[in-house]
Amino acid sequence: WDCCKPSCAWPGKGHVDRPMLACSTRTGRITGDGNMRSVCDGGTSASCPSHKPLVVNSHLTLGFAAAAVSGNHGLLGDQNCAQCFQLRFVDKMHDGGVWGGSHRHLVNKSMIVQVLNIGYDVTGAHSFDIQIPGAGQGIFGSGCRGQYRGFSTGDFDCDNRYGGCHRRDGCARLPKQLQSGCRWRYDWFH
Repeated sequence: WDCCKPSCAWPGKGHVDRPMLACSTRTGRITGDGNMRSVCDGGTSASCPSHKPLVVNSHLTLGFAAAAVSGNHGLLGDQNCAQCFQLRFVDKMHDGGVWGGSHRHLVNKSMIVQVLNIGYDVTGAHSFDIQIPGAGQGIFGSGCRGQYRGFSTGDFDCDNRYGGCHRRDGCARLPKQLQSGCRWRYDWFH
């Protein structure tokens, strides 16, 4: 969760009537201009706090994801913007691999994700990066600090850019609007 304007919030992405939503760093409200520059590039357009995961019940959750499109798994790029996918968590290993299978607490749960970002820079056999506040800012460390004044860069991921907060209590370092999304990682997605 780097707070950058979602790549799918630019005009012309996906087969939609209008771009995905982004929020103003000045007002916190949804922007009406898809051409506003991203907070990660010195602009005022950012991810909306409402892009955090939301629990429906003990077996279903909703959220947003970046589609990793630099692999061989059927995702194509910008045309995947705004598409929804159901992720089913199973305990099966990937074919021919030494990895895969969900944690036992996730098996038989599902998540509906809407593609909000396209990860052309992400390689590997996985398909989605779930957008979770507090789970690491990755290469863009200036966006959240630009969106939420009064916080340090490390507050948004417990000083761990790749992986984020290791414990639930680290979520208290994030702005109030993002804390429930961070706690989701430990309460539902553990």
